[in-house]
Parts: sequence; C-alpha cells; structure tokens
Amino acid sequence: MYFTQIVKTSHYIKFHEKSFPWSQVVEYVLTNKNRRKRGDKLQIETDRYYILGVVRNRKLEIINAKWK
Repeated sequence: MYFTQIVKTSHYIKFHEKSFPWSQVVEYVLTNKNRRKRGDKLQIETDRYYILGVVRNRKLEIINAKWK
C-alpha cells in the first residue's frame, strides 16, 4: 500500500481529535507492521487502539481513531 501523505478528515476532526491526538495517529500508522487492507480502506488494530483510513489519490485520509 502506497501513500505519500496522511491527512485528517472532517469526521476525525469533529469526533476523534480530542481523545486521540494527531501526533499519535501518525506515529502508529508509520510504525505499525500489522496493517490490514480491505478494499480501499486501511485498518490498524491492536489491543490498545483502532485506526481506520482510506487511500485516495495517494493520500491516506484518517477517518477514525479510538482507544480501546
């Protein structure tokens, strides 16, 4: 999976940015080796957090980021 940028969606900004900081989202996306691709969506899930994004035009748009 190839992307050149990681960007926020309006849904992430409105509902998830306060509880899951952007710096941690970027860190976890870049360092996690267990990414799952489902169609155009990217899922990263561990026992501590869940991140969902979609790849469009070589940009990873973060939709959801939650602590478990």
